[in-house]
Amino acid sequence: MAQVRDSIAVTYQSQLDETARGLVQATVESDQSASPTLPDAPGLFTWGGAPAMPAGASIEVGLAGSIKVNASVDPAQGGDPARLRDGGISNPGNPAYEYNTTGAAGYSDRLNQILDALQQQQSFDPAAAAGATATVSDFAASSVAWLQAARKSATDDADYKSTLLSRSSDALSSATGVNLDEEMTLLLELERSYQASSKLITTIDNMYGALISAAGR
Repeated sequence: MAQVRDSIAVTYQSQLDETARGLVQATVESDQSASPTLPDAPGLFTWGGAPAMPAGASIEVGLAGSIKVNASVDPAQGGDPARLRDGGISNPGNPAYEYNTTGAAGYSDRLNQILDALQQQQSFDPAAAAGATATVSDFAASSVAWLQAARKSATDDADYKSTLLSRSSDALSSATGVNLDEEMTLLLELERSYQASSKLITTIDNMYGALISAAGR
């Protein structure tokens, strides 16, 4: 439990934080002006530190706990899902972040851009122990594989220790405990010895009785 608390859970939390950071960075919106001056901002996925972007290739502790779909594109929160196609998710009131400036219904460049970004290699913090360069999905898969490997290692270790305990207990019992088969054999031998001694004493007693009787005549 101490190892889970101090090592495994900490590393896995870092992997979750890095996966969440990868999603935020893959869906980032940038200034589309002819002369961009505004900073990049979280688009489809935002986090607790918005409107700033999380630092690149560096673990942002707790990011996985604050990541969410941006309210401006979520219809359940009064958002407009068309912004996923058009842009302007990060700041609906600022046209600088709009990609579909003409409002064309068939515009798909922004959607393709997001899909491409999700499939592109990103840099991840090596401290997360799931790879330094990968796509978001590959990094997440590496994280799952790492957790499975840790589980298997813990299971194998537990099985080994259980077997070792069982064999040690058997060895200790054989060395210091009571073997019922051996004890029963000893009891039978003792019983036979008692019976033989009893017969010997009876025979000697009869001999003495006969001697005494003969001497008295």
